[in-house]
Amino acid sequence: MFVKWRKYILLFVMTFCSVYADSMLLQDAIAQQTEQQGVTPRSDVEDLKWQLQLMEDAIAKQQEQMQAIRDRLDAVSAPAQPVAEDYHSAVAKEEIKHAIEDYLSTDEARGKMGLGLPVVTGIYTPDDEKYALGFKSKDDKYSLNLGARMQFRYTFKDNDPDYDGEHHESVVDTNNLDVRRARVYFGGNIYSELVHYYVELDGDSFNVGVRDFYIYVTPLEELNAKIGYFKVPFNRQRMASSAKLLLQDRSIASEAFDQDRDYGIDIYGKPFEGHIEYHASVFQGAGEKANENTDNELMYILSLRYNPFGKYDYYDETDVKYTDTLKATVGASAVFNAKDRDEKLKNTDSIAGVFDFGVKYKGISWNSEYFVRTEDPESDGDTINSDGFYTQLGYFVLPKKLEVATRYSQLDPNNDISNDFQEEYTIGVNYYFRAHRSKIQSDIGHYVNNDGVDGKDDNRIRLQYQIIF
Repeated sequence: MFVKWRKYILLFVMTFCSVYADSMLLQDAIAQQTEQQGVTPRSDVEDLKWQLQLMEDAIAKQQEQMQAIRDRLDAVSAPAQPVAEDYHSAVAKEEIKHAIEDYLSTDEARGKMGLGLPVVTGIYTPDDEKYALGFKSKDDKYSLNLGARMQFRYTFKDNDPDYDGEHHESVVDTNNLDVRRARVYFGGNIYSELVHYYVELDGDSFNVGVRDFYIYVTPLEELNAKIGYFKVPFNRQRMASSAKLLLQDRSIASEAFDQDRDYGIDIYGKPFEGHIEYHASVFQGAGEKANENTDNELMYILSLRYNPFGKYDYYDETDVKYTDTLKATVGASAVFNAKDRDEKLKNTDSIAGVFDFGVKYKGISWNSEYFVRTEDPESDGDTINSDGFYTQLGYFVLPKKLEVATRYSQLDPNNDISNDFQEEYTIGVNYYFRAHRSKIQSDIGHYVNNDGVDGKDDNRIRLQYQIIF
């Protein structure tokens, strides 16, 4: 196509030059004849005939030149060179494509296309995989990003038929088909590129409520602040998004020790190019379902993390991005006036701690956490010490598509009571259609629960589809 158009462009240029040159010659000839008229006068009719003859000669000459040019162009652009023609055509198309893209990336073009509306962009905060649509002002001081997530789950529970403990739980096997999570969220920045907001609503089990709402300010990589209602930055698995878990839910140890959400303020940063990360936080400590602090004891969090190979994405438990270079993280956190399964421990001094380790490399993800907690009643009562841990491993058999996963977790609610521990054994297979935006997860789990009366062994099979849009 490019050669074809070049042929006609060249033809036009050469024709124009020829016409222009012949016109100049004609004008010179007329001028010379006019000068000669002073010597040999001619009638007007003869003069016009003479000029007409000159023009006819010039046109005839131009036609000969045009035909010669056509013959040459036909010879050059003959089908004998299709490869060259295809190459030039492809080059031309690519150049036009780049030119259009460069123009469309300008504020002028985006403003014209938006017809005066805010420009549609891809500002993603705090997670560039959460949103589906975004709007922002031309000065980047205001933005709004929208997204939603759903998880549809089938669960079959094979309950232990021999269990008839003090709770007299049913031994009937169960089948359940439900919406495990249904979230709608929006966020962006306001007044400045440094002031951000985030709000998340959930319809889990059809009980609509507010999941998160907070403001965070990011003046420096080393120093940021968040205030509102959000996840307590205690253990890493809790901080990981439920949309990016290796298995469909968190481990039994994490569920028992994590501090869930609360009202508070968090000062955090990632100095030294992300090799260090810290959190210093103060929370209400009343739990996710309570608003009042009944004993006037606030909850305090200190967390320190070291990433030896640079920033570590612990919001994602998998390595679906297929990390080319080794990434690792090691961290420790302590919480004072800790909660117990999101319940405030009244009239009790409690301290909890966690130590974690994680690795990602070329489709492999390995994460482990160890928890401890001490509960010391202010009045008469025995001190309760508890601990737990989990370790899990994921590997992509097909990079970025097919992943196998396994986990072992153990929980000891009271170290002074023997045979009250709980265990989890889980294996799973995940298939990613569009990373975490569209994926299927399946797993089989075996759970052991010794409650001091009789042991209980249950099995569970789950299948879940997740879509983010």
